[in-house]
Amino acid sequence: MTYFQFHFVFILPLLLLLLGLNIWDLKRGLPFTPEGWHGHKIALWAILIHLALALIYTTPWDNYLVYKGVWGYPAGRVFSTIGYVPLEEYLFFILQTLITSLWMLLILRRVRFGKELSQGNRIRFIGVILALVAAAVGLLCLTFNWGTYLGLILIWAGPVIAMQWGYGGDLLLARWRPILLTFLIPSLYLWIADRIAIGLGIWWINPVFTTGIKPLGLPIEEALFFLLTNVFVALGLGLALHPESSIRLAKLRGRMKGQKGWQLLLGLWTLSLIPTPLLPDRFALFAYVSTTLLALALLAYAYESYGRKAFLLFLVSFGFGLLIEWLGETTGFPFGRYHYGTKGPALLGVPLLVPLGWWAFSLIALAISPKGKKLWFAPLALVAWDIGLDPLMVSQGFWQFERGIYYGIPLTNFLGWYASGLVLIYLLLKLEPKLASDTSFELNLAFIAQAFLLSVGLLFFGMPLASLATFLSMGALAMVSFRIKHPRPSLSTD
Repeated sequence: MTYFQFHFVFILPLLLLLLGLNIWDLKRGLPFTPEGWHGHKIALWAILIHLALALIYTTPWDNYLVYKGVWGYPAGRVFSTIGYVPLEEYLFFILQTLITSLWMLLILRRVRFGKELSQGNRIRFIGVILALVAAAVGLLCLTFNWGTYLGLILIWAGPVIAMQWGYGGDLLLARWRPILLTFLIPSLYLWIADRIAIGLGIWWINPVFTTGIKPLGLPIEEALFFLLTNVFVALGLGLALHPESSIRLAKLRGRMKGQKGWQLLLGLWTLSLIPTPLLPDRFALFAYVSTTLLALALLAYAYESYGRKAFLLFLVSFGFGLLIEWLGETTGFPFGRYHYGTKGPALLGVPLLVPLGWWAFSLIALAISPKGKKLWFAPLALVAWDIGLDPLMVSQGFWQFERGIYYGIPLTNFLGWYASGLVLIYLLLKLEPKLASDTSFELNLAFIAQAFLLSVGLLFFGMPLASLATFLSMGALAMVSFRIKHPRPSLSTD
């Protein structure tokens, strides 16, 4: 059986059956979507958008899997290929999305949903964290051959589900019955069809890149893949058809209209950190790109907040970082003896990303620090950051210490970071007193994002101790800062 024949046997008949059942429902006078859900126009547009997203988002991921040899297709089983993927596979992206969408429309007419939930923000927050943790686990899986397929699935799916759940996880959970039936039943059918296809040799899964767990002969990774693709559609359509989504979308558009350029740069910086562990051969390039984006974002933020004085703050931070690093490499003071590698552009022998980092990290450290405690708290934030950053950069050859007990790094390095950070923070506060009251929410989020992504990256690069130390130190500072900024109200016994 060829891949095209597989479609004619297993996919197209099911699609036509679901289409026919929907038409029959409409002829019987049933609504396109029942009360409590958006109408047919939004439903049709949502399906079309999901068809486009299925192609756009899955195509590069699927091509990468075939390129890596995670799965493939024997000769004579496919008609033609575009890139590394057969034409029939692209067709499957569309057919599966249509099947799940039509099935959902049938379900919505027959299954009631529950009441809306309270504590929606907490539900959404927990779901986002769990989805991002799943993506982080995926990065860790990529460090093993057997975890390649599983890791790529989790990395691919985690961010999407995090965005969907962050937008309306509370809405989805309140209507869990139709959502669950939407993705579970098609997944069961596709698991059976997939198992038959593998048995017939239409495509193969490389056992080297899987865990070897095969319930009823189907690799667990394949089952997870079909489940998650249906979850994408179920969550996406569930959100699109929920009336509350229109209200949230209008609010989101309002916020986007007021979006600042520096916020966009900050978002691009966060995105630039994600592919770094996946492309270790391009680490130096991504390091310069991400650091430059962060430095520009902070410069734009400072200009908006402090006017032209932002350029003075930048020059002082950049100059201080350049001189202290030149002094450190030349004399060994205050960090310990070390020397730089030949990674990227440099000035006075110092890679340019280092003084750029001093500028960006210092402003974020000031923002994360509570008012009245910034002078001594911000240098602690710089040290916590360096606990993860230094081992990573040493492992990638940006610099090397002569000796050290922590991944080749001496403890004097962290003492030097605190002392140097204290001097720079003092200078910045003197130059711009407004920094003493700056607790930007976005910059606090940047610190938390860096704590998470840096910890995950260290795991991927085989440094679990540094990952744990970074997570604990940066996380502890973020929690202490939050508690100081938002103290719990005292209980009065009067």
